[in-house]
Amino acid sequence: MVMLQSAAEPATRQLLRMGDPCVVRFESGDNLYAFDTQVLCLAEQPFVHAHLAYPQGVQGTMVRRSQRVPVNDVVVMMLVMEEAGRKLSVALADISLSGARLVAGSRLGEIGERFSIEIPHIGTAGAERVALPCVVRYVREEQSVSAGGKRVYHHGVEFTELSRQALVFIERYIGDRVVEQRGIGA
Repeated sequence: MVMLQSAAEPATRQLLRMGDPCVVRFESGDNLYAFDTQVLCLAEQPFVHAHLAYPQGVQGTMVRRSQRVPVNDVVVMMLVMEEAGRKLSVALADISLSGARLVAGSRLGEIGERFSIEIPHIGTAGAERVALPCVVRYVREEQSVSAGGKRVYHHGVEFTELSRQALVFIERYIGDRVVEQRGIGA
């Protein structure tokens, strides 16, 4: 006998029989996958297992390792493209401990491309800049409502090889945004 979750009663676990429909869900890395199938055969030797029909399709979604916090103010940042050494000004739409979403009027790079974000802040020695090395994970082009209908590019970036100073900066920055959003201390 095989104990699997039935598609007919997803909240309960029950014994499946040959011909029963079921949903298979599994995780691989940072992704969750699911597909509808049907039980073809149940077996107990050499171990308990089920043979399932080949699925018509598999749905997948990426799972965030940490929740993104929206940024309500316009943050002036400089983007340092490592290969060309050029600097661009971009807007920070949201941020998490593992990455951010940047918005710019032009495409900043291709998926897999690496660059650093420099954010000005007041540190122990006065005005400083913290560098956040990152890699582009996605680029999405859309028409901006707030920018008068112009095309803007949303770039999902993952932070890589953060220094202790950069990690502390991100934690403090996220904490400050959460406090602002909740209206604490106002």
